[in-house]
Amino acid sequence: MEQNKEKIEGQENQKETKTYTEEEVQKLLQSETDKRVTQALKTAQEKWQKEYEAKLEQERSEAEKLAKMTEQERLLAEFEKQKKAFEEEKKQFLKAQLEMQTVKELSALGLPTDFSKFVMADNAETIKTNIDTFKTYWEQAIEKAVNEKLQGTTPKVSTKTGGSITKEQFKKMTIAEKTALFNEDPDLYYSLRD
Repeated sequence: MEQNKEKIEGQENQKETKTYTEEEVQKLLQSETDKRVTQALKTAQEKWQKEYEAKLEQERSEAEKLAKMTEQERLLAEFEKQKKAFEEEKKQFLKAQLEMQTVKELSALGLPTDFSKFVMADNAETIKTNIDTFKTYWEQAIEKAVNEKLQGTTPKVSTKTGGSITKEQFKKMTIAEKTALFNEDPDLYYSLRD
């Protein structure tokens, strides 16, 4: 009985410590990847099939409605359908016009035209308000950035030279030391160089 128990424990230990070669790992990964891709494709195909069937059913029901209608009703339904399509195209055209006008307005004010999508709205008045607000914030941000750049840092006082270098000391300096002196105090450098 104890021998059977030891055999079972030995088998469990073997199962737990199974090692795989790189090739086996690649095969397992490929297998798992294939399963996931296949599932994703299947899901997408089912979605497309449902959409296709819904559209087909809609077309079929519309055709049945048209078949039951009189000639005048059919013409009226076709007119309504065309009117709806025209209204949608008109809406898209007006939106494109507003976008072009927004870009033009931004350009005229010297603002980046890339921001046109951020100030877009449904009507010209709202767009104008958005552009004015954007311009105010834009100018404030630029002014702040310029002021920060202009503040700069406090000029460094040469601690190394202290202004007490003689021409003889200057002549004995290496090129690196002369360059450092030039960077720290150009006036002193030019006065010693002569």
